[in-house]
Amino acid sequence: MGRNPPSRFDPDERKLSMRALRLAAAIAAAVGLLALPATVSAARAQTVGEGSPNLSLVKNLSYETAEGSNITNGGTDIEFATIAGRDYALAGSYKNGLQIVDITDPTAAEIVGVYDCVVQQGDVQVFEREELTEEGEPVTKTYVGYTMDTGYTPGVGSTCFTEATELGFSPKGQRFGSFIADISDPTNPVTVSWVPFAQGSHNHTVDPSGKYIYNSNSDLITSTEPAIEISDITDLSNPRAVGELPLPFIPGLGSESHDITFNEDGTRAYSAALSHTNVIDTTDKENPVILSTIVDPMINVHHQADPVTLTDADGVDHTYLVIEDEVAGATGTGQCPNGGVHVWDVTDETLPIKVGYWNIDDVGLTTDNVLGTCTAHVFDIHKQGPSNAVMTIAYYNGGVRVVDLSNLTGVSLGTQGVGMMELAWYRLPDGDTWSAKTPAIEADGSFYLYGNDLARGLDIYRYTASAEASANPGRWLSAAEAELLLPKASVPANYKPFCLLGDDGPLGGIL
Repeated sequence: MGRNPPSRFDPDERKLSMRALRLAAAIAAAVGLLALPATVSAARAQTVGEGSPNLSLVKNLSYETAEGSNITNGGTDIEFATIAGRDYALAGSYKNGLQIVDITDPTAAEIVGVYDCVVQQGDVQVFEREELTEEGEPVTKTYVGYTMDTGYTPGVGSTCFTEATELGFSPKGQRFGSFIADISDPTNPVTVSWVPFAQGSHNHTVDPSGKYIYNSNSDLITSTEPAIEISDITDLSNPRAVGELPLPFIPGLGSESHDITFNEDGTRAYSAALSHTNVIDTTDKENPVILSTIVDPMINVHHQADPVTLTDADGVDHTYLVIEDEVAGATGTGQCPNGGVHVWDVTDETLPIKVGYWNIDDVGLTTDNVLGTCTAHVFDIHKQGPSNAVMTIAYYNGGVRVVDLSNLTGVSLGTQGVGMMELAWYRLPDGDTWSAKTPAIEADGSFYLYGNDLARGLDIYRYTASAEASANPGRWLSAAEAELLLPKASVPANYKPFCLLGDDGPLGGIL
């Protein structure tokens, strides 16, 4: 899920992307992993849920179960691209390959191609390059990175393995890393490269230049020497490991990077690393430097961290870092909500200051959910002018949410008490949404929202800015209030986080 800057849906839009993981803080030493229910979506996806008047379900697309896969749908990360004038959603999955969906008309969206790659967890990164044809004519090529995690048996007979081997790579022998495919023809994705990482690739992020991969590996819990691995992919036929950035090690918690987000120009990266979050100077991509490390005792699992810069009423820019907490690695606690997002002002990168915490204000879970998981997960942030921004976020069984971030500047100035407010929500009885993003926001603030769902596949929603908003803005706490009032998750002793290891890993389970 790592993030890189704007898609081509709107070149002028300052889109700040994000990414995904899970684990448990004080309970990280517990044993046992939860199996993804292979039959959870065997029945037709339900089409009626509940939500605010301004967010409605438009369409659902289920994924074909790949040969060698034991998972139905298994939707994970999602990204977007515009190719030859048409818009596409690129939806990752557990073991069912990359789903390439034509969303030019979202109401008539259809899967037009599948990158056959039976791997986990299918984290997606999209990047473009201007290249020359054999005749010397300029052409825009669109590529996608697709991650292979550790701890399970991949489908080595799937197309991505066969194509990579034919190119001279050895994914079957090296086992773990990231595939890179050319999707310039969305109906015919073709493997063009393989980037090995010894500990696998849980999430990865391609920098805005499209020349480097920063890898968040799969040794999330046990490593005592955490580091971000850096590979130069300028020459896709010969990717090179060029270095590592050591991260702080905090005993008792995983300390590896889980997800990395670059800013627009690629000079900064933000790594959510389970027990802490790092602000990193990436001006020199091969020699990054940590500027500061955030250790927040109120965060159970630092899962994703994305920046947004807003201009306050005095004309001063403030950069905020939104850090998402995936409580207990998305174990099913039976509570709703868990997790939430913590906001830090990182305008002074060497001295981050916490400004608040936000979460949905629901109580209880959907009546017929399977996993009983309701914690914040993959989110995305879109600027809407100098002082306005919107966040879209998935909450597993807790549905999808649209959140206004515009009042964060007021919190910093002391003139506004509520920094974030929910605008819209939607929840499906059989939903288990991993990621929720939009490629672009229309002039009036409306947009289509895409939820990639473990149980259902791809759900497409319509957010109408002019319609009645959510009646409940959620729960905002100042930094001081959060420290005093924020309840700790009630996690059962036999908790089962499900995103850290594979189905035949040392601890069992499936994710």
